[in-house]
Amino acid sequence: MLLHQALRLLLNPTTPDVIAMVGGGGKSSTAFRLAAEVAATGRRAVVAPTTRIAAFQTEWAPEFIEVRGAELPWRALAAALERHSYCLLGGPIAGDRRLGLDAAQVDQLALRAAEFNIAAITIEADGSKMRPVKAPAEHEPVLPDSVTHLAPVAGMDAIGAAIDAHRMHRPELVRQVIGLSADDESLLTPAMLARLLTSSAGGAKGLRSSMRFSPILNKADTPLRLIYARLTASLLARQGITSLATRVGDAERAPVVERWGQVGVVILAAGGSSRMGDAKQLITVGDAPMIVRSVRTALRAGVGPVVVVTGAADEATRSTLGDWGRAVSIVHNAAWAEGQATSLTAGLNALPSSVEAAIFMPVDQPLLDPLLLRRQWGAWRSGADLAAPHVAGEMRGAPALFDRSFWPELRALRGDVGGRRVLIAHRNKVVLTPAQIEWLLDVDTVEDLQSLLRETFVAEL
Repeated sequence: MLLHQALRLLLNPTTPDVIAMVGGGGKSSTAFRLAAEVAATGRRAVVAPTTRIAAFQTEWAPEFIEVRGAELPWRALAAALERHSYCLLGGPIAGDRRLGLDAAQVDQLALRAAEFNIAAITIEADGSKMRPVKAPAEHEPVLPDSVTHLAPVAGMDAIGAAIDAHRMHRPELVRQVIGLSADDESLLTPAMLARLLTSSAGGAKGLRSSMRFSPILNKADTPLRLIYARLTASLLARQGITSLATRVGDAERAPVVERWGQVGVVILAAGGSSRMGDAKQLITVGDAPMIVRSVRTALRAGVGPVVVVTGAADEATRSTLGDWGRAVSIVHNAAWAEGQATSLTAGLNALPSSVEAAIFMPVDQPLLDPLLLRRQWGAWRSGADLAAPHVAGEMRGAPALFDRSFWPELRALRGDVGGRRVLIAHRNKVVLTPAQIEWLLDVDTVEDLQSLLRETFVAEL
């Protein structure tokens, strides 16, 4: 997975993405690699640090333009972008470092981005003295008003290390932010790092409501470090924060190993069950009504918030759920008779804004295993924007996962159609997740129900 995709950059020069990297453990590498990615798409990007960078880092870009004075060298910038599609701006040398730009200069660049066809500006906004973890000083970070994304970076090689000057920049401030005393000899844990990254005195310092917040857990380049990244990312996801496990220093492989965030489960239980005769979500299969079995399965999967969309039997469905209803959100689709498409939209509208992907799950698959939902969640983490079950050599339409980028297409559906139409339209993008055939058995008619009870629950009955 590529950085610009995982960060959901718009790459539109009229409203350029301005991404500020703060913290330690690979900020510079991330800024340069992201700019190179954007250039590889045929668009233009500029690396514009607002902090001092090492003088040798000018060699990381195809062209460096020195900025002296308040006005940016616009002609030189235009020529460099024409030649290379991305370049580095920086100030004069001061010792072994180069000065960064003023925040106002970056804002000028963002303001004129469309004129130069610049889709993204990447910023290293504070220093870390090459340490994997840091806490900002009072004067940091330097965040221009035009910043659209704030990305605190941390190196996974710091997990399990002592909180001292060898691994941390300003370790005394790190201790303050995570609540440790000066004599506490605790080693850095994923929980501590999650606290540091999200603190307004740490990685979230300067965060504004207009910015996307995306922690980057870098150096997840060994099995152990990836475990550390996953532990940290899972803690962030519980807070509704999306993060990336990356290896931006590895030029031979894709930089994003995994993306982490909340995946919602939408249980579709709004239909009138015309073929069954009775509301099938209320029919008992085995030990519980189908709506209870569905909610239980979704919660056991543990991938994120669960929404139940009701319709024809709203009051009865709520009553049948009982205490299970307290663990989920229940939304009534008053337009349920117009078709399943209205329930898709109702479910999407009910999900929290922090949710990055949705799994649509029909209420009439009473044998569905939570493992399939977790497999689809895992596919999304690895980069799949669409995931559907695979059984007996073919793709099935439900349950299926849809990344947020496909939600507009789902909302545009009309009538009694579901997400399968979107899956078929983008079949080449669908990741197939293995399933057992009994998991996907659905109950549409009385005959289906009798067959299911006879073949599956005969021992219990």
